[in-house]
Amino acid sequence: MSLLSLDTWLTPPHNRRSLHQVDKLVATDVISRGDRAPLPLHASDSPQNLEACTVALSPEREAPLHEFLALTNTDSIIVLHDDEILYEKYFDDNTPESRHIVMSISKSVCAMVAGILVGEGLLDVDAPTIRCIPELAGGSYGGATVRQLLDMTAAPDFDMSYTDPSTEVQAGDRSAGWRPRRADDADGTRAFLEGLQGSGEHGAAFQYCSATTDVLAWVLERAAGIPYARLLETKLWQHLGAEADALITVDNHGTPYACAGINMRLRDLARFGRLILDGGRIDGRQVIPEEWIRATSRGGDFDTFSDEEPRPGTYRNQWWVPGDSHGSFYAVGIFGQYLWLDPTTGVIIAKFSSEVDPLGHSSQHINALRSIASRATGSRPADNRPERTSK
Repeated sequence: MSLLSLDTWLTPPHNRRSLHQVDKLVATDVISRGDRAPLPLHASDSPQNLEACTVALSPEREAPLHEFLALTNTDSIIVLHDDEILYEKYFDDNTPESRHIVMSISKSVCAMVAGILVGEGLLDVDAPTIRCIPELAGGSYGGATVRQLLDMTAAPDFDMSYTDPSTEVQAGDRSAGWRPRRADDADGTRAFLEGLQGSGEHGAAFQYCSATTDVLAWVLERAAGIPYARLLETKLWQHLGAEADALITVDNHGTPYACAGINMRLRDLARFGRLILDGGRIDGRQVIPEEWIRATSRGGDFDTFSDEEPRPGTYRNQWWVPGDSHGSFYAVGIFGQYLWLDPTTGVIIAKFSSEVDPLGHSSQHINALRSIASRATGSRPADNRPERTSK
């Protein structure tokens, strides 16, 4: 068996072994859970028999759940309703104690911390980015607002082709310590962000870009006067009822890779989803402002988004909103990391995977997770017809 390597850990099939052992390859900072008792989760007394059910892979095709899990190289999955575990499964050497990288679910975590700061009066979403980060005045992000960062409508020149070494996304990985550094790479994530250029019009169109979240995290850090990892810790993780510390990867300067670097246990990802579906409250305390969550789940203007696969619907506060009849919304990361929230059924699905293609089986995931959420409670399945209104 080959050793884990910085050269290959993001390359299939090596990712099957590496995505739950990232701290052996990349420097990390601890996001402490504190001394709060974990939010109890327990097996349901009357679970639906999900093991035997079929799930939708497309509007025309259904398959047994086990076939979907194998097709998408599932590492682990949990289906939660209230505090009841309806289904939980781990594969290969993944266990309930494994910390798996959540990739771009990290973006959605970041945006919830932004909402907390807005609620505390520390962050103005209409403010220009350079109010907090004057270092960005000479680059693309200098002209963007915080709202444009949150909704991915900033417009840097940035190629998100994950498998092409010449793209900005891989250059960002190298600056963050995720890949071997080249001589001409920026010295760390924030030097990389300062150097990004672009002549596009901010706010004119949706542009999914990992660097945008790293700029947002930098803004949050400056607005609160607290390093980003400590923000995650003190504003969110220590209030979540997490059972374990989380980790976040850092560059050679200790700067967290906010767009993708969080690692956590599967059950703690489900607890994060539980907090959001509970309107941001836990044990009678408001952790995330309820209105921030409502605005996120409503999504943006559906007319500005295409219904083309793999991700139809809209995007708001770094969450995807497909516009189905259950009001579902979700966070997603490359190689098949998902947190699916169904407000109608109250079901949360957290899933870790190590897909071969970074964007592999996106449409199958959306269809399958939607049907699992419905069948877990015996409710009517959601449809995928967005309401054509501006939200």
